[in-house]
Amino acid sequence: MIANTSRVVTVLAAIGLGALVLAGCSSETGDSTSTDPSTPSQETSQTPEEETDMNITPEQVAFLDELIAEPMPQDEATAMIEQADYVWRLGTIDGQPQAVTMDYRNDRLTLTVQDGLVTDGMWG
Repeated sequence: MIANTSRVVTVLAAIGLGALVLAGCSSETGDSTSTDPSTPSQETSQTPEEETDMNITPEQVAFLDELIAEPMPQDEATAMIEQADYVWRLGTIDGQPQAVTMDYRNDRLTLTVQDGLVTDGMWG
């Protein structure tokens, strides 16, 4: 009887240890975001109001609205941006995403260019 009890304790201890090891090896990091691109994350499900950066001024919003109201040649748009003391970079050229840094700057416009014309922009 003692041998059976000892065996049961050993099995239960092994199961408990295995559960702890598996829990420690879990790929979950505590947040609910998914790395699966087909699964929408919280970021993509936000409303436009939630995505608005509070560091962007109404003047910057108006500037961008004016800049992209009608597609303008890239050189004209970038000159306009520089004249307003902002910086710029190209985020997308003819539908092809460009390599950009992930740092955030509220004085920088990331531009979308199609056929040499600036068609969109985003602060940051």
